[in-house]
Amino acid sequence: MRFTILVPHYKAGKITAHCLSKIHKYKGKHDIRVIVIDNNPGDGSIAYLRPFPHDLISYPKDKLQSHGIAFDYAMDHVDTEWFITPESDSFPTHEGWLDYYERLIKEGYDGGGSLLKLSGGTYVHPCGALYKTADWKAAKRYCDDEQPYIYFPNMAMREGFACHTMIRTDKVEKIISSMDDYFDVAEDYKGKTREQIMDRANHYFPCTQPFHNGMGHLNESIKSYGDRDMNLGPIDVMLKKNMQLVYRIGYEPGQWLSYWLKATGRKIFYVPTQIQWMPGREMQQQAFTSMENGFTHIWGVSSYYDKFKTQDETEEFGDVITEKRNFMNRLYAELPIEEQI
Repeated sequence: MRFTILVPHYKAGKITAHCLSKIHKYKGKHDIRVIVIDNNPGDGSIAYLRPFPHDLISYPKDKLQSHGIAFDYAMDHVDTEWFITPESDSFPTHEGWLDYYERLIKEGYDGGGSLLKLSGGTYVHPCGALYKTADWKAAKRYCDDEQPYIYFPNMAMREGFACHTMIRTDKVEKIISSMDDYFDVAEDYKGKTREQIMDRANHYFPCTQPFHNGMGHLNESIKSYGDRDMNLGPIDVMLKKNMQLVYRIGYEPGQWLSYWLKATGRKIFYVPTQIQWMPGREMQQQAFTSMENGFTHIWGVSSYYDKFKTQDETEEFGDVITEKRNFMNRLYAELPIEEQI
């Protein structure tokens, strides 16, 4: 199959180059075109991408560009039916990761994605996901016309609690059971979740967490839409002594996707989740967990730290940001020399 692979680059040249090397190495039989979306950070990290000149596209160079402008520009160059967005701190681990997506497509899965309209423009959230180009462009038009912040579900490369991830309902029991491993979840919450999921005929449900998107953006969205059609619930952010950062989300199922449902007519619903970010040993376990589809994700490149530091939470969460940045540096230093590009 032919895929376009969009790779964001934002002050993370080493990891972006590492991702590109793995994409080319493990593309297998597939016809791919890789587009590096460079946000012109001006920090010299673009130098790490020189071994991949055929992957770079032109982009406005007069100043540091937002993700919105960069992704909008890149989408003008996507001419394949499907495109994939590995995050700049994510990369394939072995051949077969594209076969995983080909299999999903042949099984009739709908590709989606998260689509955000922020001050810089409308863009896809780069979360290691498969998207159907026509659906994304249709949703973008709807988003531009109707509201400044919209999510629609995708198929991420990982199972479990991940941003905007579509998870099959046949995994529900496993997911509900795993809640006890990470959260103090009330039995009535688990029962309600199970009932809501199993009562539906569709094969998957989306879940989300706000860290990647920036708490400021999400809070602004809640202020704008919290008492109207979006019907967003409150978010409680707690910093525990053991450095566990917890985001608790309590949306009414279905309401979160109300605009998307109107635009597409598809039957899908939202299940409330709780997401936990864990620096340290647990985080390392997550980062290097081997997924059957051949994709790994390293949490913690600076692309969203820099945006996060502009938010009001900077002072409260400064230690977490520093810890996670240091952890990312240690992870990268442990890569084999030949893989450090």
